[in-house]
Amino acid sequence: MEKFDFVLLAAGQGKRLRPITNSYPKTMVRILDKPLLEWIVEGIAGAFGDSVGRILIVVGFERHKITEYFQKHPAMQKIVFVEQKEQKGTADAVLQAEKLVESDRFFVLNADTFFDPKFFELLKRNADSQPFLIAKREEDASAYGVVEVEGGNLVGLVEKPLEATNKLISTGTLFMPRQFFEYLKNVKVSKRNEYEITDALSDFASKQKLRVLEFDSYWTDVGYYWNYIAASEYALQNLMEPKIEGKVEDFVVVKGKLRVGKGSVVKSGTYIEGNVFIGENTIVGPSAYLRKGVVIEDNCHIGNSTEVKSSIIMHNSNAAHLSYIGDSIICENVNFGAGTKIANLKFDHSAISIKQEAGKVASGRDKLGAVVGKNTKTGINVSINCGVLIGENCKISPAAYVYNNLENDAVFKG
Repeated sequence: MEKFDFVLLAAGQGKRLRPITNSYPKTMVRILDKPLLEWIVEGIAGAFGDSVGRILIVVGFERHKITEYFQKHPAMQKIVFVEQKEQKGTADAVLQAEKLVESDRFFVLNADTFFDPKFFELLKRNADSQPFLIAKREEDASAYGVVEVEGGNLVGLVEKPLEATNKLISTGTLFMPRQFFEYLKNVKVSKRNEYEITDALSDFASKQKLRVLEFDSYWTDVGYYWNYIAASEYALQNLMEPKIEGKVEDFVVVKGKLRVGKGSVVKSGTYIEGNVFIGENTIVGPSAYLRKGVVIEDNCHIGNSTEVKSSIIMHNSNAAHLSYIGDSIICENVNFGAGTKIANLKFDHSAISIKQEAGKVASGRDKLGAVVGKNTKTGINVSINCGVLIGENCKISPAAYVYNNLENDAVFKG
């Protein structure tokens, strides 16, 4: 039986996701309380079984967060960590694994993406064919590498064109022969001062056939926090199995799918519209309102008359009294004072943008809340505006209105 090695690119920080990724790599962002990277490792193991040779994980930023997490993972016997000491681009990242790839043909995957598990079936089904690239059709492809195809084969790649609608984009997933490493070595530094794998692919495709296979199910680059929310909602709807391991008290209304972890309690009077994921040792209610698209991780408290919609609330965070959290990400160890609310809709219903170091970014969404970084605390009756990014370790005074981004360690009095 032929075995295949897998090179997983997990070295980047994910700067567009800050402050979520201030302290750990983007590949460790969690969907249903499981890191993106773990979804991929388990997907490979499940689909390929004994055909898996090595799983080579290229690490960089906060690499110990990845290596420590996987030390006790069942797939660890197949995993080898490779360090990319400097962030020099995707071509350089793949090259770090060259000496450790043992199979004649190998896979490359970006480990900061999320997709339906059918993706792995597509890989396995075509692993006996010629080299290929997996593409996905996107309505707005301007932020990706757009794939040009003739006769089912790659003829060109255009990196992040200014305008591209309803185009095929590269998912960064490849099935290549070992000789591809020679093409990677010939890549020149780009205008972005990086060694781009797209240049190696264009060179390879000019000399031999590189099939383009289109994936027609769910796939997303978890680039911005609204992509993160959307990925979470997809997983809740399509991948989560309903299961009650904790306690749901009498007089709780549940509609849609619900998962409750061990040691968790959903108290009387709570109304759950689903789909909702509740982790372990978490208390919800009494009389809380959880609308669809909600993930609440371990050791949280969502209390009396607090309403949550389409949001992710991470470990050890609390909104115990009279809060509203909509279309938002609440990071670890955050505490909301009573009456803290996050706006998620403008008066004129216009699309919401966020401000980042590189400039203003349009979300394309008319409903979008905020990101609150870990260890941040708010006083009572704090209001947070749409599209605001609040850093880590912030302290926000009672009755303050947060209308702009806050840097880490800010003390904001309003």
